[in-house]
Amino acid sequence: MGATMNEKPKFTADQLVPATIAAKNFGKIRGKAKINPQFITDNSEVDTVVLAYSEYETMYIRLQELEDKEARMIAERIERLEESPNSALSWKDVRKSD
Repeated sequence: MGATMNEKPKFTADQLVPATIAAKNFGKIRGKAKINPQFITDNSEVDTVVLAYSEYETMYIRLQELEDKEARMIAERIERLEESPNSALSWKDVRKSD
């Protein structure tokens, strides 16, 4: 199953590459990135991710699908409210039912 909201990506120590080493060995980093994303660090903090284009494309397509789904859901809710404005609940009422 996928990561939960606010969960940071997990990676192994061999995927961490200091920026100075990445700059000197970019070809090697690109090759490794085709197998597993490589996390480039700057001052011991992850700064950049190098990953295979196929992985990026998969992520991009999935994000577009989710954004499209969200837009459709919002449009459907707006349409329902326009058809039946009395069915709307105030945020206060929604919070009370939790």
